[in-house]
Amino acid sequence: MGTIQARRDLTFAPIRVHEAFEREYPDGSRSASEVLLNLTFSGVAALNRVDEFLAPYGLVLKSFNVLAVIHGDPEPQTPTAIGGRTLVAKSSVTSILDSLEKLGMVRRRAHPGNRRSILVDLTDHGRTTCTEILERLHRREAQWVAKMPEPKRQSLIRLLGEVRGLLNSE
Repeated sequence: MGTIQARRDLTFAPIRVHEAFEREYPDGSRSASEVLLNLTFSGVAALNRVDEFLAPYGLVLKSFNVLAVIHGDPEPQTPTAIGGRTLVAKSSVTSILDSLEKLGMVRRRAHPGNRRSILVDLTDHGRTTCTEILERLHRREAQWVAKMPEPKRQSLIRLLGEVRGLLNSE
């Protein structure tokens, strides 16, 4: 498989909007826009790094998320159950399962108790690959944020939870 490398901004400076922002947008908030810009750009950078990491396996984050959910349950799952436990829209689960099946990582079979449903489980290749990815990815995550002291990490986790809650509250 080929490698992917996204463009990187190597600065540690936060993204700022122009000083006249609130004059131009009187109902807006300069700092609120800066929070969302920095959160968005940080999220994209994180997604890009994970996708780069997964590319040699023929996966992207969405397909790995589905693989990891199946890996995390000892029993075969229905596509509906998988969709409910992932970051993936239910409508995308089938196409992701198609790609994972082509890679030899999952298999589908008829559901013995429901003729209208199927069950999905991992192949040996899928289980081995997922285990390897999880071990390597968690090690890589630790390397990516190694220079951030633990108290800052804990503060960031709390703040991100707060922002997520605020964004989901309306």
